Amino acid sequence: LIKLLCLVLLGSQLDARLVRIRRIRRLVGGSERDAQITDYRVSPLDENGVFKYAFKTSNGIDVQAAGSALETIGIFSYTSPEGQPIETRYIADELGFHVVGRHLPQPPPTPSYILRSLEYIRTHNEDGSPRVHTL
Repeated sequence: LIKLLCLVLLGSQLDARLVRIRRIRRLVGGSERDAQITDYRVSPLDENGVFKYAFKTSNGIDVQAAGSALETIGIFSYTSPEGQPIETRYIADELGFHVVGRHLPQPPPTPSYILRSLEYIRTHNEDGSPRVHTL
């Protein structure tokens, strides 16, 4: 019974993955579907447990990553459907997944009244009296 349940669960996960892959394939054009890997490099784990890999595809995707079980850094680039070059750099570590790219939205600047409020909080006690700094 347990084996049967595991097989059913595994089968449903595979079905869900295939559905996602089919949706993605419908969204991309024919040339995207026919893309081939043109360069593929993988380095075995070194003595510190660090891996490295990189690959390129015929449709201009370029991926590079290196890291360990605790931290990974990488970069990937491609051309958007609008013809814009997209480059994304990331680091994944114990603090989360941090990504940087010019194409990503940026938060608006912090308003000056918020900066003044933060400075007031930093320099004053809860009762509003100025905080005395001791060295």
